[in-house]
Amino acid sequence: MITMNKTRTVGRTLSDRWLLRRSGWVFNAGPESPSIIPLPAKAQLWIDFDGTITQQDVLDELIRQYALDDSWKTAEALWQAGAIGSHECLTRQLAVVRFPNADLENFLDSIELDPGFNDLIELLELNHVPVAVLSDGLDFIIGPLLARAGFGNVHYRSNTALRTSEMLRLRCPHSSGSCESASAHCKCKSIHEWGTYGREAIYVGDGRSDLCPARKAKCRFAKGVLADNLGREGYEFLTYSDLSEVTSALTIAWS
Repeated sequence: MITMNKTRTVGRTLSDRWLLRRSGWVFNAGPESPSIIPLPAKAQLWIDFDGTITQQDVLDELIRQYALDDSWKTAEALWQAGAIGSHECLTRQLAVVRFPNADLENFLDSIELDPGFNDLIELLELNHVPVAVLSDGLDFIIGPLLARAGFGNVHYRSNTALRTSEMLRLRCPHSSGSCESASAHCKCKSIHEWGTYGREAIYVGDGRSDLCPARKAKCRFAKGVLADNLGREGYEFLTYSDLSEVTSALTIAWS
């Protein structure tokens, strides 16, 4: 079922929406920042990792499996409620995690990527659209997972961790004292530093850590907690359930 509220649209937005609606796409429409898919020559795509490129939230899974107790759940609840940022949340959570280095390969084996990621990357390369992964997760998980799947050349930014025996101490090389969300990884800062002049942001995500950069993007693809928050705040976005749908929408808009 197609749902779309009234909002003013101009230029290419009209043709994009007409084509996408005919193909079964669902818009969440609001008064803030109409979601226009920029043309390839003007676009740059930023994409979350946990729960977006992967089929599960990898860092949450690691914490669930290797936490000494359930105290991490309190930090998670506070973060989801907006009472603390992800920097404080992850610091608290990793403090109670004990992750043996010997378990890393088996843990990575348990993680599945969204099968549509390959086609999305191919479409972006075909259209010469820059892409980067922005994650609030950990590099020693993200890097190997991308490389295993043949995406070692895809640029990414994330947090890291000092690994001593089984302990993990959060390190945040891409944090910012001025981050509006008090995030471990300030994704807005990374977009500012890595963004190509003259290109408009397409943002793809699913979680709370994606909210701030998604608000500022020209076009938003959202599911899960991100979609819930954007909807409450009145932002327009395209819903998706997997990355093959993102590829389909971009293909329609760019054809």
